[in-house]
Amino acid sequence: MYNNLSKTIFALITLISLQICNSQNRTTQFNKNLKSISKKSILPGFSVTILKNDSIYFQNGYGFADKKLKEKYTLETIQPIGSISKTFIGFSIMKCIDLGYFTLNTDINTILPFKIQNPNFPNSIITIQDLATHTSSLIDNEATYLSLYSVGEKPLLKLGSFLNEYYSKEGKFYSLSNFGTFEPGKEYNYSNIASSLASYIIELKSGLSFEAFTKKYIFDPIKMNDSHWFYDKSKSEHYATLYEINKTDITYLKPFLNKDNSVKTYSCITYSDGSLKTSTQDLTKYTLEMIKGFYGTSNLLSKESYSTLFQKQFSEENMPLNMDVKEPNRAVFWCYSKKGKLMHTGSDIGVTAFLSFDPITKIGRIIMINAALDGEKNDKAVKDFMKIIGEIEKFEATLNEN
Repeated sequence: MYNNLSKTIFALITLISLQICNSQNRTTQFNKNLKSISKKSILPGFSVTILKNDSIYFQNGYGFADKKLKEKYTLETIQPIGSISKTFIGFSIMKCIDLGYFTLNTDINTILPFKIQNPNFPNSIITIQDLATHTSSLIDNEATYLSLYSVGEKPLLKLGSFLNEYYSKEGKFYSLSNFGTFEPGKEYNYSNIASSLASYIIELKSGLSFEAFTKKYIFDPIKMNDSHWFYDKSKSEHYATLYEINKTDITYLKPFLNKDNSVKTYSCITYSDGSLKTSTQDLTKYTLEMIKGFYGTSNLLSKESYSTLFQKQFSEENMPLNMDVKEPNRAVFWCYSKKGKLMHTGSDIGVTAFLSFDPITKIGRIIMINAALDGEKNDKAVKDFMKIIGEIEKFEATLNEN
């Protein structure tokens, strides 16, 4: 009997050892394949992180944070993450609800020091939820939005001052083009400016700048020590150089580009909608904490608030018009993909980022690139990116087998 037990234990140890060996081999091959793609790619640098449950299964950086200086893109490299920043607004909204400042159904005009009224629907109420799901009927005037970007370390105008000028009838930037033709809650229109309005409301109710609020309630508790909203000289040695590799002939971009198509330091007045600067290691900490929150094991928010943060806000009966078929439902500043993943993407001048989590497979994914993928001449960049995605999907399939 003792001999049979020994054989059984030995067999189990052997099986576990083989599984570990196979896993290591798959990881080594995955890393090798990504290195090969990077060497042949037009993309300057990127990082890939794969999570499952509450563990990091893979994480590495490739290529260059600065091509001229040959600085490697590492897990400590800091770059903006574009609209993934909006998920931090979503978390902050739910924190404010926990603190008793407002609810998702609160009329924004009960908080604002100036009145916002869609002139097409003067009697309609705009709620916090409308802002958080891009159904507020407040839309981006493209020309105005592009003017909010400027070369330099700090925005040219305070967020609250701009919003007043944009939404108030007497404002410098006021226009009928700032408003949609459907009443609040009825149509989906992705809006950067309305997103930043949500962060301004957080400032008004908390008495803290949005920068200070996120540091207090997100960055410090999770130890996201690399993360910040505005240019920080003390962290700048870790900044990635950003690149425009596809659309260098676009008129509005030319003031932002150096001769080698690297991007000058820039800022945006509505910073909260897309200007968060962070590293791969910090964004990983954040994503792991959000996954914990999804499963009710994070204490940064109440369980109820985490549930609401990730809850699908629309049913088939109340679906707004104009929803993106690739993202057919919204949570609170998060979106649900067609495949059911909780996610957000990010793009800006010289920036691309992706963050997703699959509630079924429990696999999370983070990709950060110090270049923009969009543009009319982007075939090579997109082809290189899809090679990366192909390798990620093959690797993730092996995780599903475990």
